[in-house]
Amino acid sequence: MKKGRVINVSNSNFTPLPERVLVTTAPRDIYENGSCNNRIPALTDDGYLDGFAEYCTHIPMEWKFSTKQKDYGLAFLEANVPGPKFLHYPTNSNILEHLENGNFDVLCISAFTWSLPWAIELAKQAKLLYNIKEVWLGGYSVMTDEPEIYKVFDRIFWGYCENLLRLSIGLDSLLHSTIIHPDLITPANWLGRKTQTGHIIFRRGCSNKCTYCADPVFEPGGDLPLSTKAIETILDQYKQKGIRSVYISNQETNMFNGIGQEVLSLIKARGMNFGMLTSFKALVASGEKGINELRDNGLSFLLVGLESLNDKNLIKTQRTTNQKFMERILNLLKRLNISVTSTYMICFEDDTEQSIREAKKKIIDLGITISLFNITTPLPGTPMYFDYKEKNLIWDWNWSHWTGNHLVWKHPVICPDKARELLAELRSEVNSPIYNPYLMQQWNNNSKEQQSLV
Repeated sequence: MKKGRVINVSNSNFTPLPERVLVTTAPRDIYENGSCNNRIPALTDDGYLDGFAEYCTHIPMEWKFSTKQKDYGLAFLEANVPGPKFLHYPTNSNILEHLENGNFDVLCISAFTWSLPWAIELAKQAKLLYNIKEVWLGGYSVMTDEPEIYKVFDRIFWGYCENLLRLSIGLDSLLHSTIIHPDLITPANWLGRKTQTGHIIFRRGCSNKCTYCADPVFEPGGDLPLSTKAIETILDQYKQKGIRSVYISNQETNMFNGIGQEVLSLIKARGMNFGMLTSFKALVASGEKGINELRDNGLSFLLVGLESLNDKNLIKTQRTTNQKFMERILNLLKRLNISVTSTYMICFEDDTEQSIREAKKKIIDLGITISLFNITTPLPGTPMYFDYKEKNLIWDWNWSHWTGNHLVWKHPVICPDKARELLAELRSEVNSPIYNPYLMQQWNNNSKEQQSLV
């Protein structure tokens, strides 16, 4: 198993006992007492990531969407690396309690770019105050060129590192075919309907090369597919727990290739519906006929990367599609009654205030249920990042602002305050039935279904 890599910064040969290793994500009360608290609503009080909290703001409570997701990366580690203590979105005080008890020699921190300042401070405290011998770092934060990383962390883990973590704590090597898929049951409130969905990931990473995306940098080429046995096992677990629908959370789900066809067959054999995160390219790999077949085999909802309705933006970022093509496919999905959520980025170089507002109207007309809007951010390690850095366009180096909620680079015509104003406008209008008639229609349909069950 050769995926992932580790940089041994301190050149240490130290191998801790597995039970002497503490692994944690950022706490759910991160930055609670600081000025950079814009991510707090996304982390729930009971230790989950709410996948919609920051995207559906400024709308009435009855229209709120929510999901309670585990940290996928930590869940995979916990399922495949026995021994360490794993903390999923704990509180700050809970992390410190574990450090204070003296039971750990190594602290492993999984951090995104925006939580890197917190991770650096915790690493310093762990060594200075709690006698932790080594602190290791994983997650997307490793892709930053922040010099402090190489001063305070002893090892840097890139990519999907179940095997590398096992080897680092004295466990046997792990064959890729034996990777266990974790339980990723996710409670959700969706248009007034409370559901539970079993998330599955049969292939991690992405082989596309969109210039703004961190995934191709984090694990170049993407990971190898999980074994059929691993998918069968988790689907059976979901089925036994009464789960009727699964969500495939690959970065780009292709149900028409070999492994995709196998997974589709496994889902169908268990009588489940499914949704998936995918790209337009993968979705139409077998044409419109293929989309119809997916619908007939249980496809009920999609998350697709729309990102922009400006072909200049799509060409510059090496997207493999164009505006007219995406609009045609979205209209087909609307006719087939397949619910669509999209991701969308504003403030590309060629965007203006006017073009963003024009796109807002188009998104609503295309019948998209929810759009996950973010301000374009040149994520560390990506071609966009190096391009903007070389041009001296990046002005805000406070990593805690790199959330998709701030404009951290010098846009030609849009200032940071205007970017945030536009972001709030799109999130509160496109994602509210008050403004979005297609969303209102879906809400009414759900309400009728609920009443018929009473």
